[in-house]
Order: sequence, then C-alpha cells, then structure tokens
Amino acid sequence: MAFLIYFLLPLGGSLLLQGAMFYGAYRIAGRPRPTLGGIGLAVVFSLTGVGFSVLGNTWVNLLFAVIMFPFVARWVFRASRAAIVPYFILSAAVFLADAVVISGMQFLLVTGMLSLNAVELGYILQVFCARMAEFMVILLVSLAAEKRTEGHVALRQVLLSILLPAFSLFNLYAMVYLLQIFFTLEGMVLLVLDLGMLIGLNIYFCLLVDTIGKNHRLEVERNLYRQQALQYQYYERQEEKYEASRKLIHDIRNHIQAMEALYSREGAMEAARYAGDIQRMLNQFGQKYYTSEKLLNLILNDKAEAMRQAGVREDIKVGELSLDFMESTDVTALFANLLDNAIAAAATSRERYVRLRVGEARQFVSIVMENGCDNRPRRKGSGFYSRKPGHEGLGLEIIQRTVARYGGDVSFEWREGVFYTRVLLGN
Repeated sequence: MAFLIYFLLPLGGSLLLQGAMFYGAYRIAGRPRPTLGGIGLAVVFSLTGVGFSVLGNTWVNLLFAVIMFPFVARWVFRASRAAIVPYFILSAAVFLADAVVISGMQFLLVTGMLSLNAVELGYILQVFCARMAEFMVILLVSLAAEKRTEGHVALRQVLLSILLPAFSLFNLYAMVYLLQIFFTLEGMVLLVLDLGMLIGLNIYFCLLVDTIGKNHRLEVERNLYRQQALQYQYYERQEEKYEASRKLIHDIRNHIQAMEALYSREGAMEAARYAGDIQRMLNQFGQKYYTSEKLLNLILNDKAEAMRQAGVREDIKVGELSLDFMESTDVTALFANLLDNAIAAAATSRERYVRLRVGEARQFVSIVMENGCDNRPRRKGSGFYSRKPGHEGLGLEIIQRTVARYGGDVSFEWREGVFYTRVLLGN
C-alpha cells in the first residue's frame, strides 16, 4: 500500500500533469495536428521530466516545468514565436498553483484547521488537490489565450472548465473524511479507485466539452457554406434576368434610334432630347461591364452596389481572364468572401475604399486587393481573424481552402490602416 500511495500515485499524477500541460499548449496553438516526431518528443520529454521529478528537487522541476516546456511545446505543435509568451504564462501558473496548494495544505494541517488521523490520507488529498488545481489553471489559461485570439469565449465554457475539477476535490475530501471514521485497507483501495475514476471523468469531460465546441464551429461553417450556396443560386437567377432584360433593352434602343433619326430629319430637337433621356434611363437598368466572365461580373456588380450603400468608394478593374478551371461555387466563395470582408472593414474606417485588381499573366490568375482598415486585425497563424460577427474567421479560412484547392497561394497583410490581400491561382 505504501508503494501505491507514495510512488505510483505521485508518478501517475506527474504523468497526468505533463499530459494536461501539452493539452493546454495544443489549445493555445489553435489545435494543430502534431507530427509523429512532435508526439515522440512530447512523450520523451514527459517521461524524462517525470523521472527527474521523483528526485524531489525543486530546481530540477522548475527547469523542466517552466523553462524547457515552452520551447518543447512550441516545437511539438509548430507554433509561432508569439506562442512562447502564453506558454511561459501557462508553465509559471501551473508551478505557482502547485506551490500554493501544497503550502496551503501544510498550513491547514499544522494549524489544525484540517485534521486527518492518517498520514496516508493527508498525502493522497494533497497530491490530488494539487493536480486538480493545476488542471483548472491549465484550462483557464487556455481559455484566456483562446479568447485573446478568437475574441469569444462563453461564460459557460469557463464554468464547465472549473465545475467538474471543483466537484472532484469536494468528492475526494468527503471520501477521506468518511474513511477517517472507519479506516480499513479495503476502504483505502476504494479511495484510490475513486481517485482514478475521478481523473478519468475529468479527462473525458474535458474532451467532451472540446468536441461540443468543435461541433458548434462545424455547424457555423456548414451554415456559412449553405449561405454561399444560396448566394450562388441568387447569382444564377440574376444572370437569367440580366440576359432577358438585356435583350429587351436592346430592342427598345433600336426603336429609339429609329425615332431619333426620324425626328432629326424633321428638325424636332425637343423630341430628340426626350429620346436621349430615355436612353440614359435605360442605361441605368444595365449592369456595369467588368469582365466577360458572367458570374464574376454579377458578383462584382452586386458587391459594388453594396459598397455604394455602405458609403465605400469602389475601384475595380478586371483584365481579360478565364476562370473556366474553377467551379462556379468556388468562384462565388472566393470573390464574395474577399469583397464582403473588405467592405465590412472599409465601412468603419477613415479611408472608406476598396481597390480590386484582377488579371491573368503566364497562366496565373492574380488578385490584388486593398481596403481601408483602421483596426489591426488579430493574427491567426499566417492569416487573420475576421471581425464579422458570427463568422468566427471562417470567411478567411474558406478563402484559404479555395485557393489551396487550385494549388494557389494567398497572403494577408495589414499596414498603416490598410489591409492588403494577394491571391495567385494556377490556371
């Protein structure tokens, strides 16, 4: 029993702590998919750290838990340099939580505020309390980092992150308190089993909350794709209407030209001016010509109208190009998301403009866009988070996925109140 309590229990607790810290680092890094080499490094580092922790040397534990961990975690998850700061905060918070809990437990035991009739029970309670406190700290630091990047963390996520660990602490204390009344070997074994099940329940609950969060994100993404599919259908209907109106306008113009010729021969200047007014009115029903690509022309006209309504200055020029290599839904997803993000940012900026240049050169389609954007966007890996409410940055992700589908490249840059987007697509 002594071997179980004084060796296996702290060993298992240390392994749990290392796994929880890497889980926290995984969430801070944006939940990337680690490589096999990264997983191997995490396992070796964890086992080495746990092995040295058995020595009980505070300085060795400080070296592994606080100083080395941030650099190892960054390599494991291929995180950016900016992740080093939250990783150090995570390590320091865990180390401090461990010190506070152990010091607090010792104080309660020494002062008699916490009285246990068995040393083993006190040691089990101390180890479990330290690990649960560290687990709560890891979850809270991870949530704080996610809020800083994603900008939205619900209150219930914070409550769920501390509710089960807090219940686990209460449950174990109740078990220890009852075991004092009638201390038996069987009761001690049940206590250890209860402790193991509580740890498993916390891990399961944490993964369950993560799965619920991922499902919510996938639901939002699915709704956004569905919205874009409806938008594509709208553009298809607009194209049919445009073709029909174009034929009608063409016929009416022919009649007006005949009227103008007739009136000019008879010298009716007033009638000619009236016919010219009708021509200008008909021109308003026509759409502006940007490109021979019908779908792209419809999208650009639609977004240009949205710019006019938002008070954003439009500057769009499209050279001769062919988008036959792209699916129609991808054309809609790419250009609609690019322009929607640009309009949303420009509409709230001092420089309210969107400048778009699209052209084709050497079998590549080039898209260069810039727009006013007063607020520096939040970074997300190599890109940025969108500030559009309810989209959680999915528009930019869809742009990146669409470009990657055609072997292209996209880059985003913010500089001095201007947001730059550059896309290169293989034709």
